[in-house]
Amino acid sequence: MSDQTNDPKNPVLSFIGTAFLFIVPAALIVMLGIVGFAFLGGTGLDPKEEVPPATMVASPAAQAAPANPAPSDDAAPAAAPETEAAAATVAAAPAGEAPPADLMEIGKASYMMCAACHGADGQGLKAGPMLMAPSLTGSELLLGDPDTALLIILKGIAKENMDYMGMMASLAAGLNDEKLAGVLTYTRNQWGNSAPAITVEQAAAARAKFADVEAPAGVKRAEIQAIIDAHK
Repeated sequence: MSDQTNDPKNPVLSFIGTAFLFIVPAALIVMLGIVGFAFLGGTGLDPKEEVPPATMVASPAAQAAPANPAPSDDAAPAAAPETEAAAATVAAAPAGEAPPADLMEIGKASYMMCAACHGADGQGLKAGPMLMAPSLTGSELLLGDPDTALLIILKGIAKENMDYMGMMASLAAGLNDEKLAGVLTYTRNQWGNSAPAITVEQAAAARAKFADVEAPAGVKRAEIQAIIDAHK
């Protein structure tokens, strides 16, 4: 009787030998892949991305220009940043006295709550084919009698139709006198508008004299002038 253990054609040994031939190369390939990705990860490179060129060729004009040009005797001295900012403010201001810079800054920050309906550019935020609120450029209610704009901000405007999707609510609680003066000064002198600044004193006076106006849903447009005339 032959010994099956030493039989070279033993099926168990044949299977193990065949598996060994496939498993070892596959394991080596996997290990090489892991090492390669680890190396690329350590260098911060993505194997799927192309490495950009190390340098960029400057344009002919840039190559011709000296790095530090010598000052010319005829060249005018550069303006200081403060001078340039002041000049820009004066240029953008209406004819006559420029609006106070501090109120403009306060108004610019306070306008963020208004931009939700009037838009960052003051032209009215679009809601599909309609606008959330009217444009502030050239607005008679904004640029006319300061009391008109102050009354509207303090009491809001009643929504009587669907000309606009939004509603002008009262902002009396959200704006103190300084912010109220600032946001009106800002909007009266932006987007091509030009009108005198609203002072903090004017804002405080309007808040006091319109305090008795009962308009929880906002004043009606047709009644704005009558309310103002009654509180002169």
